[in-house]
Amino acid sequence: MSKISKVVVVFIVFLIILVLMMQSQGAKVAALSIQFENETTEPEVKAILENYNIPVNYTIDYNSNISRGKYYIKADEDKINELRKDENWTSVVELKKGNYNIIMLSAEFVPDENFLTILEKNNLQLKKAVVCYVHFGDGSPEWVVGKNCVLEKDAIRIKNELETNEKVLTVGLDYIEG
Repeated sequence: MSKISKVVVVFIVFLIILVLMMQSQGAKVAALSIQFENETTEPEVKAILENYNIPVNYTIDYNSNISRGKYYIKADEDKINELRKDENWTSVVELKKGNYNIIMLSAEFVPDENFLTILEKNNLQLKKAVVCYVHFGDGSPEWVVGKNCVLEKDAIRIKNELETNEKVLTVGLDYIEG
């Protein structure tokens, strides 16, 4: 092998090691917190997740208490505009989903009489989200990418794909510290 060939081989090996090191140093995600529409069943959740390319094994904590937002209102843009006109209305988080908006309310939210009156006046229902916590991997304490966690870029891809599903309200990423 010529001297130039040896240099090229060493350079290629160096690049491979550098790429592997950069991948291992990327942000890692251990789980997803997914809020589904009211009355989404556990078999439906499993079927939805099977349709996405999740690169590791995972377990599902169905109807978990781990997430902040639990309540939501589903309304079209006209209803949202009407709610905004009401002096007692305070919006928390609004998400556009297809032809309607989702108004997310915190888990600490307790509807008072004024709020319920506003909903009734606008023919809207307060619904409770089904929260599922999806743990990546087998529960091993060692955070190995591709075994019990995924890189941030893969988690963001999964999140974006899941959010296109009609039954999915929100998806949160649970990062590993360090």
